[in-house]
Amino acid sequence: MYAYDDEPICACSTPAGISGIALIRVSGDGCGVLIDKCSKVIRSSADYHLVSLIPGYTCCYGSVEDPSTHETIDSVVFTHFCNPHSYTGEEMVEISCHGSAAVKQEILRCLGICGIRLAYPGEFSRRAFVNGKMSLASAEAVMDVINSESQRQLEAANSLMAGRLSAAIGKIESELYKAMAIIEMLVEFDHDDDDTDMEIEDEHKVCDIMNTQRTELKRLCEGYTKGRILSERMRVALIGLPNSGKSTLLNTLTGYDRAIVTEFAGTTRDTIEVALDIDGIPVTLIDTAGIRQTEDIVESIGVGRAIEAGRKSDLVFYMIPPDMTVKEATLGISELAGDIGGEYVTAVFSKSDWGENPNAGEIEEALKGYGISRFINISAEECFNIDKLENIICEYYNSLGGRQEEGLLITNSRHYSLLSKALEELDSSIEAMKDSSGIEICSATLRACLDEIGEVTGKTVSSTLADTIFSRFCIGK
Repeated sequence: MYAYDDEPICACSTPAGISGIALIRVSGDGCGVLIDKCSKVIRSSADYHLVSLIPGYTCCYGSVEDPSTHETIDSVVFTHFCNPHSYTGEEMVEISCHGSAAVKQEILRCLGICGIRLAYPGEFSRRAFVNGKMSLASAEAVMDVINSESQRQLEAANSLMAGRLSAAIGKIESELYKAMAIIEMLVEFDHDDDDTDMEIEDEHKVCDIMNTQRTELKRLCEGYTKGRILSERMRVALIGLPNSGKSTLLNTLTGYDRAIVTEFAGTTRDTIEVALDIDGIPVTLIDTAGIRQTEDIVESIGVGRAIEAGRKSDLVFYMIPPDMTVKEATLGISELAGDIGGEYVTAVFSKSDWGENPNAGEIEEALKGYGISRFINISAEECFNIDKLENIICEYYNSLGGRQEEGLLITNSRHYSLLSKALEELDSSIEAMKDSSGIEICSATLRACLDEIGEVTGKTVSSTLADTIFSRFCIGK
């Protein structure tokens, strides 16, 4: 574990490699004075000759110089931020320099000579959390923003980082603390007979608070099904017999020839996964080996992986070519429908440009017996009805509920686990409150509920856990 301190730190916040511009970030009270040792202000909005004297939130043109030789390393732009109104809540300086590896390395070396150490992974965000600039949930969302690959991922991550989820959780937490205060009073003080009515009124008030906040907490937890897709991607498997058009459909949806397509059965031996964006929804499309009986050891392993991929997917597109028989159609789906549910399977009559399947009606009736109710004809070659497959993906995502439109969507599995445990403890508190003799149990379980919630916002999180969370961040953020 890293030895954190409050010394000034520095790191390159732009990715490795060559770029037109790179950004080196420095944070820590007094960092401006240290940067003065290796910098020269050439032009500023006023007659400032030192970086430390530049007013907050302004820039100046200058250079970074080797403090031991006074040789110029690079021409740069310095931006000065004053505490507490900065990302970390400390004095900060950002150095915009040219993006070669040599320039970045030399500037970091010069900063080190001046007494500014290299930052640990996630240390800037960790300092923002420690200094009260953001909650732990908002700080964790920083990496979600960085890793966003679709519009909806970015929207959810920005809402988290802006603190909308933290605000909703904070409101629940605040109300439950009110209930906790009343419960502690009921536990602590004995009541005379004259106080019975007041005691009953307090108990009713506690029950009302807990029941109301349980509803809010449950709504947040229910949104994780949709949030998980944004963080882990929706998995859509293409399943079917050999030569049923799976690889051609994958190539059409992705827009390029990712999978090899031939007329020979067994061309696809293993699963092929491709990431794509469908209406802002991050999707992993999985092409699989054709399902059939085979003595080829390698192909049989591929068939097993195809069935497993279907079981682990959110949606399955079951491909039915024009020459498939009813027996083949039921054989291919029998091992899947029972495991994942027919409502998650769409029967796709492929290669419609070759003509219709003469057994289509019988196949539909047979597949309805497995709970499959969606049937669609497509031609991947001619892009016929491909948009309807995309609509099925969007409809499934939208059916999951959640409160994304309010910016209240849990995408982090840690948050979901903690809030689910908090909901369980709150349920125990509500049950205990129904029996006045269980007031002590109600107090203990409600306290446990608040502890779980506090680990999301950061109020009760241990330093060890916080260190572990931030160590997963990239250096420079």
